[in-house]
Amino acid sequence: MATKSGRIASVWYSANKVAGQGTWTLGGFTRETIEEDSWDLDIKNKYFSVADAGTLTFSGLHDPADANGQVMLDSACKNSSLLMSDALRLYVDSTSYWTNTTGHSILLTKCQSITMEKSAMGTVDFEGVVSVGAMVLV
Repeated sequence: MATKSGRIASVWYSANKVAGQGTWTLGGFTRETIEEDSWDLDIKNKYFSVADAGTLTFSGLHDPADANGQVMLDSACKNSSLLMSDALRLYVDSTSYWTNTTGHSILLTKCQSITMEKSAMGTVDFEGVVSVGAMVLV
């Protein structure tokens, strides 16, 4: 089995590497279930229902001067702009990355979540949800 090391993990928005972003998490694809319960059943029947394409988070060092990365993601989040297919790439290494499938979008739901400590570099977190489709490894 081939494994991947996250040693050089990164986040890219369009054709630009987002400065300082090197930690990311995919929340995973989940499928809801529904139950059928009635007096004449001895055991509940369960069925698959709608799916949730998942969530994603990414974080790293805060860089307010990153005009083509962090600043653009903040703007997309604040303006409710959809990140269309392949606009956001979560790199595992120099060649493999996760992205949303063609025709589907990512909705950024959290931006400007900045943490600043007295004796450390500031960090920033972003969160989003995948609308329809799923994330794929390319």
